[in-house]
Amino acid sequence: MLQTQNNRWTHACRVLRCPLACAAVLLVLAGPAAAPAGAIFRAFSNSSPWNITAAATAPTNPYASQFADSPNFAMKLSGTPDNITHGSPVFFARPGDPTAPVRVTQPDWAAHGDTKWDGKPVPVPVGVAPAPGPDGHLTVVSADNRVAWEFYGCSQAGTMGYVTRVIVKWNLTGPGWSSQDNNTSARGSGMPLISTSLRADEALRGIQHALGITVPRVSSDYTWPAAHSDGRQGPSAIQYGMRFVLRPDFPVPPNASIGVQNVIYALKVYGAFVVDQGADFVMDADYTHPDVWQQAGITSYKSFNFTAADMRPAEEGPPSPIPNPPAPVWESKKPRAIVLRTRSRRLWLGGRLLIEGKVNRDVVPGTVAKLQVRARHAWRALVLSPIRADGTFAESARLASARGTSRRGRAPLRLHRLHLGRNVQSLKVRVVVPGLGRSNVVRIFIRR
Repeated sequence: MLQTQNNRWTHACRVLRCPLACAAVLLVLAGPAAAPAGAIFRAFSNSSPWNITAAATAPTNPYASQFADSPNFAMKLSGTPDNITHGSPVFFARPGDPTAPVRVTQPDWAAHGDTKWDGKPVPVPVGVAPAPGPDGHLTVVSADNRVAWEFYGCSQAGTMGYVTRVIVKWNLTGPGWSSQDNNTSARGSGMPLISTSLRADEALRGIQHALGITVPRVSSDYTWPAAHSDGRQGPSAIQYGMRFVLRPDFPVPPNASIGVQNVIYALKVYGAFVVDQGADFVMDADYTHPDVWQQAGITSYKSFNFTAADMRPAEEGPPSPIPNPPAPVWESKKPRAIVLRTRSRRLWLGGRLLIEGKVNRDVVPGTVAKLQVRARHAWRALVLSPIRADGTFAESARLASARGTSRRGRAPLRLHRLHLGRNVQSLKVRVVVPGLGRSNVVRIFIRR
């Protein structure tokens, strides 16, 4: 059955050396149970318990009555766009994002050991904000995807700084569990938010790791990979760190959306750990991309029809039988990040080039668009244009004659302060926004 906290190190060695565990690792990476094509960001190392497949160890669920107060309670999501209060938002930083200090209001709850926050400022992605409910969950992932800062009881987030009861720093290249006994995190189990908060992009394109579930009450004891318990039940109650899989023969509803199919597949292949206490049998979700949730077909927290009776205790190993993964689905094509246009494709000497554009992504306030012109065989800066709150920008530049004439009497040209040369017949114009890339290129024909 499942390992206890006292067998943590023995279990870690078994993951690396046991042939069955190694087979499970290979199954994750290359076997039939691997995630659908186009798999996306996954936290922690390949040998992490979050990223190893699981197999049922019993034909029934002896803890079914403890998953919810009603035996017919179907699993729900907490954190879909229609139910954000107790969600777990995840924000990914970009290169160049500002950073902000963190003020911890309950330092006696601080994590210790390998998940302790180092006291340094945390990136501030565009739009970052904690969940509005009392848990105040929030996850911020570094721009290189190597670190996650997770918050519990966060009440403020932004360039003015973070205010939170608890902050934990996870190494996303590490094992995904704390080596310290009785260690806290943003969850009562000492386990991470990043692997246990279902994201919309995963629901759409495929989930390749174990998930997390909450139940109403848990034991004061816990089992690896949990490191802590805030439960008050006796040793016979369900424990943090216990793992369950969805029964292999659970039928996928014929009208199931791709998001529902992907969750069912992940629960059959990787399962879910008990990670926190909540109202009932619930999985946390990241509500920050309502358009992608819509594409995934999960528009309500009441999206599933399996109950606790459909779950089975599990341990690491290849699932049997291995279910067929859903057909991969990609997000609808997004508009170009930066779109550039001009009022006219012809520009007369003495006239003004009118440049307009729009940035279709979130940008940090104060970001400027760098307008460039192709001149003398290189892209050269023309002017900086501030990006408005609605993402638009606009500039103009006058085409004029520079001093001096050629032997043929043709004067060199300049656009604003940029010298173009004498024989230029057309211009190529583009825009560059730091962190987002380049726009389309617009060609302008010169008329004298």
